[in-house]
Amino acid sequence: MKRVVDTTKMKGFTIVELMMATAVFAVILLLVTMGIIQVTRVYYKGVTEANTQNVARNVVNTIAQAIQFDGGSVTPIPTTSPPVAGTMYHVCVNNEEFVYWPGYELVSGSVGTDQTNQALIEKQVSGCPTPTAPVTGGHELLSPSMRVSNLQISQIGTSNLYKVEVRISYGDDAVLTNPTTTTDTCNNIQTGNQFCAYADISTIVEQRIN
Repeated sequence: MKRVVDTTKMKGFTIVELMMATAVFAVILLLVTMGIIQVTRVYYKGVTEANTQNVARNVVNTIAQAIQFDGGSVTPIPTTSPPVAGTMYHVCVNNEEFVYWPGYELVSGSVGTDQTNQALIEKQVSGCPTPTAPVTGGHELLSPSMRVSNLQISQIGTSNLYKVEVRISYGDDAVLTNPTTTTDTCNNIQTGNQFCAYADISTIVEQRIN
Protein backbone atom coordinates (compact mmCIF):
# COMPACT_ATOMS: atom_id res chain seq x y z
CA MET A 1 0.00 0.00 0.00
CA LYS A 2 1.38 3.39 -0.94
CA ARG A 3 1.74 5.78 1.96
CA VAL A 4 0.46 9.29 1.39
CA VAL A 5 2.20 12.09 3.29
CA ASP A 6 0.15 15.09 4.22
CA THR A 7 2.50 17.98 3.40
CA THR A 8 0.17 20.51 4.96
CA LYS A 9 1.22 19.30 8.40
CA MET A 10 5.01 19.51 7.78
CA LYS A 11 6.82 22.28 9.66
CA GLY A 12 10.14 24.07 8.96
CA PHE A 13 11.95 27.35 9.52
CA THR A 14 10.18 30.48 8.48
CA ILE A 15 11.91 33.28 6.58
CA VAL A 16 11.98 35.40 9.72
CA GLU A 17 13.64 32.63 11.72
CA LEU A 18 16.23 32.08 9.00
CA MET A 19 16.99 35.80 8.90
CA MET A 20 17.39 35.93 12.69
CA ALA A 21 19.70 32.90 12.68
CA THR A 22 21.79 34.42 9.89
CA ALA A 23 22.05 37.71 11.78
CA VAL A 24 23.17 35.97 14.96
CA PHE A 25 25.75 33.94 13.03
CA ALA A 26 27.03 37.10 11.32
CA VAL A 27 27.47 38.87 14.67
CA ILE A 28 29.36 35.89 16.10
CA LEU A 29 31.57 35.71 13.00
CA LEU A 30 32.27 39.45 13.24
CA LEU A 31 33.25 39.17 16.90
CA VAL A 32 35.56 36.24 16.19
CA THR A 33 37.17 38.11 13.28
CA MET A 34 37.72 41.21 15.41
CA GLY A 35 39.29 39.06 18.11
CA ILE A 36 41.68 37.45 15.63
CA ILE A 37 42.64 40.86 14.22
CA GLN A 38 43.30 42.22 17.71
CA VAL A 39 45.45 39.23 18.66
CA THR A 40 47.38 39.59 15.39
CA ARG A 41 47.96 43.30 16.03
CA VAL A 42 49.22 42.64 19.54
CA TYR A 43 51.53 39.93 18.22
CA TYR A 44 53.08 42.07 15.47
CA LYS A 45 53.38 45.05 17.80
CA GLY A 46 55.27 42.84 20.24
CA VAL A 47 57.53 41.58 17.45
CA THR A 48 58.23 45.17 16.36
CA GLU A 49 59.09 46.26 19.90
CA ALA A 50 61.32 43.23 20.45
CA ASN A 51 63.18 43.77 17.19
CA THR A 52 63.76 47.43 18.01
CA GLN A 53 65.06 46.53 21.47
CA ASN A 54 67.38 43.91 19.99
CA VAL A 55 68.82 46.30 17.40
CA ALA A 56 69.37 49.04 20.01
CA ARG A 57 71.06 46.53 22.33
CA ASN A 58 73.27 45.31 19.49
CA VAL A 59 74.32 48.89 18.68
CA VAL A 60 75.20 49.61 22.31
CA ASN A 61 77.09 46.32 22.66
CA THR A 62 79.03 46.89 19.44
CA ILE A 63 80.16 50.37 20.48
CA ALA A 64 80.84 49.29 24.08
CA GLN A 65 82.98 46.34 22.99
CA ALA A 66 84.94 48.57 20.63
CA ILE A 67 85.67 51.00 23.49
CA GLN A 68 86.44 48.23 25.95
CA PHE A 69 88.71 46.02 23.87
CA ASP A 70 89.96 47.89 20.79
CA GLY A 71 91.92 50.48 22.72
CA GLY A 72 93.05 53.75 21.22
CA SER A 73 91.26 57.05 21.45
CA VAL A 74 87.56 57.75 21.17
CA THR A 75 87.33 60.71 18.79
CA PRO A 76 85.55 62.86 18.08
CA ILE A 77 83.03 62.62 20.89
CA PRO A 78 79.77 64.13 19.53
CA THR A 79 78.94 67.31 21.43
CA THR A 80 76.10 68.76 19.36
CA SER A 81 72.99 68.68 21.51
CA PRO A 82 70.50 68.15 20.12
CA PRO A 83 72.02 66.79 16.91
CA VAL A 84 70.88 68.28 13.62
CA ALA A 85 68.53 65.83 11.90
CA GLY A 86 69.93 64.35 8.71
CA THR A 87 73.44 65.70 9.31
CA MET A 88 76.23 63.13 9.05
CA TYR A 89 78.06 62.50 12.34
CA HIS A 90 80.87 60.09 13.04
CA VAL A 91 82.87 58.78 15.96
CA CYS A 92 85.97 56.59 15.89
CA VAL A 93 87.10 54.04 18.45
CA ASN A 94 90.66 53.20 17.47
CA ASN A 95 90.20 51.61 14.02
CA GLU A 96 86.40 51.32 14.12
CA GLU A 97 84.26 54.17 12.83
CA PHE A 98 80.54 54.67 13.38
CA VAL A 99 78.80 57.02 10.93
CA TYR A 100 75.17 57.99 11.49
CA TRP A 101 72.44 60.35 10.35
CA PRO A 102 70.23 61.13 13.37
CA GLY A 103 66.48 61.46 12.92
CA TYR A 104 66.30 59.96 9.41
CA GLU A 105 64.46 56.71 8.66
CA LEU A 106 66.39 53.94 6.92
CA VAL A 107 64.81 52.93 3.60
CA SER A 108 65.93 51.12 0.47
CA GLY A 109 65.58 52.66 -2.95
CA SER A 110 64.48 56.25 -3.47
CA VAL A 111 64.30 58.41 -0.35
CA GLY A 112 61.56 60.77 0.74
CA THR A 113 61.26 63.35 3.48
CA ASP A 114 63.33 62.50 6.58
CA GLN A 115 64.64 59.30 4.96
CA THR A 116 68.09 57.96 4.13
CA ASN A 117 69.70 54.91 2.53
CA GLN A 118 72.30 54.78 5.32
CA ALA A 119 71.40 55.34 8.97
CA LEU A 120 74.18 53.84 11.12
CA ILE A 121 77.26 52.42 9.43
CA GLU A 122 80.13 50.59 11.13
CA LYS A 123 83.39 50.29 9.20
CA GLN A 124 87.11 49.69 9.70
CA VAL A 125 89.34 52.74 9.19
CA SER A 126 92.92 53.85 9.64
CA GLY A 127 93.01 56.92 11.80
CA CYS A 128 89.74 58.83 11.88
CA PRO A 129 89.13 60.46 8.50
CA THR A 130 86.00 62.51 7.94
CA PRO A 131 83.69 60.22 5.95
CA THR A 132 81.97 61.13 2.72
CA ALA A 133 78.45 60.07 1.82
CA PRO A 134 77.56 57.51 0.74
CA VAL A 135 79.81 55.52 3.05
CA THR A 136 81.48 52.54 1.39
CA GLY A 137 83.12 49.48 2.86
CA GLY A 138 81.00 49.25 6.00
CA HIS A 139 77.81 47.56 7.08
CA GLU A 140 74.47 48.86 8.31
CA LEU A 141 73.58 48.23 11.96
CA LEU A 142 69.90 49.17 11.68
CA SER A 143 66.97 47.41 10.04
CA PRO A 144 64.62 49.05 7.50
CA SER A 145 62.20 51.67 8.90
CA MET A 146 64.47 52.30 11.90
CA ARG A 147 66.32 55.52 12.73
CA VAL A 148 68.95 56.74 15.18
CA SER A 149 67.09 59.21 17.36
CA ASN A 150 70.09 59.74 19.60
CA LEU A 151 73.64 58.45 19.91
CA GLN A 152 75.98 59.96 22.47
CA ILE A 153 79.38 58.77 23.70
CA SER A 154 80.74 60.80 26.59
CA GLN A 155 83.85 60.35 28.71
CA ILE A 156 83.24 60.45 32.45
CA GLY A 157 85.70 62.99 33.79
CA THR A 158 89.29 62.07 32.92
CA SER A 159 88.83 58.39 33.70
CA ASN A 160 88.76 55.44 31.33
CA LEU A 161 84.99 55.27 31.74
CA TYR A 162 82.66 56.13 28.88
CA LYS A 163 78.89 56.40 28.82
CA VAL A 164 77.15 55.17 25.68
CA GLU A 165 73.56 56.30 25.09
CA VAL A 166 71.45 55.08 22.18
CA ARG A 167 67.84 55.65 21.20
CA ILE A 168 66.52 53.70 18.21
CA SER A 169 63.03 54.32 16.81
CA TYR A 170 60.95 52.32 14.35
CA GLY A 171 58.27 53.70 12.06
CA ASP A 172 57.44 56.32 9.46
CA ASP A 173 56.98 59.97 10.33
CA ALA A 174 53.20 59.40 10.37
CA VAL A 175 53.35 57.12 13.43
CA LEU A 176 55.87 59.21 15.38
CA THR A 177 55.58 62.45 17.30
CA ASN A 178 58.56 64.76 16.61
CA PRO A 179 60.18 62.04 14.45
CA THR A 180 63.46 63.88 13.79
CA THR A 181 64.22 64.77 17.42
CA THR A 182 65.97 62.91 20.23
CA THR A 183 62.68 62.68 22.15
CA ASP A 184 60.43 61.22 19.47
CA THR A 185 57.53 59.12 20.75
CA CYS A 186 54.84 56.90 19.28
CA ASN A 187 51.47 58.26 18.19
CA ASN A 188 48.34 56.39 19.17
CA ILE A 189 47.71 55.61 15.51
CA GLN A 190 48.66 52.94 13.02
CA THR A 191 49.38 53.39 9.33
CA GLY A 192 48.49 50.27 7.38
CA ASN A 193 50.17 47.34 9.08
CA GLN A 194 53.00 49.41 10.52
CA PHE A 195 53.47 49.99 14.23
CA CYS A 196 55.78 52.31 16.09
CA ALA A 197 58.41 51.37 18.66
CA TYR A 198 61.44 52.91 20.30
CA ALA A 199 64.18 51.73 22.63
CA ASP A 200 66.43 53.71 24.97
CA ILE A 201 69.54 51.86 26.13
CA SER A 202 72.61 53.20 27.89
CA THR A 203 75.65 51.64 29.50
CA ILE A 204 78.92 52.63 31.14
CA VAL A 205 81.99 50.85 29.85
CA GLU A 206 85.61 50.90 30.96
CA GLN A 207 88.34 51.15 28.36
CA ARG A 208 90.73 48.35 29.31
CA ILE A 209 93.36 48.73 26.60
CA ASN A 210 95.14 51.99 25.76
